[in-house]
Amino acid sequence: MKRLAGPTRVLRSGNPGALTVELLNRLLDGEDEYLRDPRELMLTLAPYHHCARRLGEEPGEVFDVVAAGAPPTLRDAVRTFGRRDDIEPESFGFAIVETAEGPEYLRTI
Repeated sequence: MKRLAGPTRVLRSGNPGALTVELLNRLLDGEDEYLRDPRELMLTLAPYHHCARRLGEEPGEVFDVVAAGAPPTLRDAVRTFGRRDDIEPESFGFAIVETAEGPEYLRTI
């Protein structure tokens, strides 16, 4: 299993603003990859969606803010994903475990 540093860092910070910044940076850095493989985009977005809920935020609202700054080619997909209500770790290839340092996101596929 691979550690997902971004969502782990955000959840441990407890800062919703960090979620927006981290996710936007991932989209900007990975645009080409996500356009080649939309499944990878969903696998990337899912832990952040879950993290938003854990932070007490509405994922749709967070993803709308992120989409506004995201590459135009990804905006619709990000907005649409943020409105989903079926995002569960086992369905999107990630897990969250409690460690001595705090919660940690792991990719399981």
